[in-house]
Amino acid sequence: MPARIVSPAQHRVMPWRNGGGTTAEIAFEPGDGPAGFRWRMSLADVASEGPFSAFPGCGRTIMLLSGRGMELTISENGAAPNTVRLDQPHQPFDFDGEAATTCRLIDGPVRDLNVIADRALQIDHRVVALDDADAMLEPASVWLFHVLRGTAVINIGRHLAVTEGETAIVEDEDDRAPHLRGAEADSLVYAVALRPR
Repeated sequence: MPARIVSPAQHRVMPWRNGGGTTAEIAFEPGDGPAGFRWRMSLADVASEGPFSAFPGCGRTIMLLSGRGMELTISENGAAPNTVRLDQPHQPFDFDGEAATTCRLIDGPVRDLNVIADRALQIDHRVVALDDADAMLEPASVWLFHVLRGTAVINIGRHLAVTEGETAIVEDEDDRAPHLRGAEADSLVYAVALRPR
């Protein structure tokens, strides 16, 4: 599939099964695993406390975008629960998608960005500030670029201009190494690479 840009108007919004919030699906690749997809990027508006949905066979990363934050209590493989406080925006956190996870809101609703992928894929991610210098990234079979602030120009042999709130999905580009630059001062991009393990 050629590289494409997804605008917020194209997000597919759906309620959580437990009624605690909504998910806006940005993009996904279908798969035959338990989750029903190979990977998915989505935004979540968390309105109340409670359990997260489990995604067996998947790894997961979550990043706070707005709100005062949340605490996640994660129980993996019978180990003692571990509580993690996420109260700083734009700091991704990785955890097991099938772990029993509950959320406590620190002070009101939050919005976060999620990437969930089959364990056959390695999720590598970084938040890239483009105010002072361009960034050259390593090749990957799939790149997801979500613009957090400003405008980013992604060079993959052709140029994609992606504005705040938009997401560029780059697949099947012969594992090109993307080159990023900011079209505005203080541009900020969340760059996620998905690579076979």
